[in-house]
Amino acid sequence: MTSTRSVTVAGGQLAYTDSGSPVGPALVLLHGWPQTRGCWDQLAVLAAPTHRVIAFDLPGIGDSASVHTDGTKHQIAAVLHEALAALGVAEAVFVGHDIGGMVVYDYIHHYDDAARAVILDAIIPGIDPWDQAMANPRLWHFAFHAMPSLPETLVRGRELAYFSHFFDLLTHPDHRISEARQKDYTTAYATPGALTAGFDLYRALPTDSEHNRKLKACPTPLLYLRGAHGIGKATTNLGTYRDGLVDAGNQAVTAGLIPDSVHYLPEENPASTWQVISDFIND
Repeated sequence: MTSTRSVTVAGGQLAYTDSGSPVGPALVLLHGWPQTRGCWDQLAVLAAPTHRVIAFDLPGIGDSASVHTDGTKHQIAAVLHEALAALGVAEAVFVGHDIGGMVVYDYIHHYDDAARAVILDAIIPGIDPWDQAMANPRLWHFAFHAMPSLPETLVRGRELAYFSHFFDLLTHPDHRISEARQKDYTTAYATPGALTAGFDLYRALPTDSEHNRKLKACPTPLLYLRGAHGIGKATTNLGTYRDGLVDAGNQAVTAGLIPDSVHYLPEENPASTWQVISDFIND
């Protein structure tokens, strides 16, 4: 059974979907941009028989619009930690996609309630190959989103057209995100506050990068996954990202590729994504 709820944190209401086994180990899911917790719906069904699945809307976005942060992943992780404490979750496996993966990275370096962690197709600020990735013109939107006020001015009222560019470019042709789902995401970001909260996630990246470079070693087992059809040579890129995480002090890193996927792994290929995550959890 699935229920939509909210928990009071940081002076607002953080929305989450709670499903699956009430007595199973907790699986905490964090979405990326420009998405909401709805991106996990298909994977949550697969995880439900064995796990309590908790999928949050990130602060400021969707049904969590009343929770305000500065966009840094450290502050978002702190809000998440507060929420889980209020829910009585003492330990969980954390899974984050895209921006959500950046939050998971910060979380496991500061809190000890993460049994394991999974990062899906995210570039971690300040961790190799961050500088090389930021020089890639295909990632032009990172710089655009970080500009003050201009993204809001140009995107407001055109959210669906703008978001669809990324969904069309970064999904496998056989596994497109549905038009209905894209409209749901657009609605979640269409308010001025939510649109700004989404762009603030990018405006905070320089601070995130500086913060991450100072982090110490982390023993939490970490699974890093990318889409097999992602931009560039997937196998070569995977090794580069894995090595960067290891060099940054992450002591137990496993890496892999999800077939028939580009970037939005939980929606393009939820079955394969969950299978690899499940194997990692049970290893």
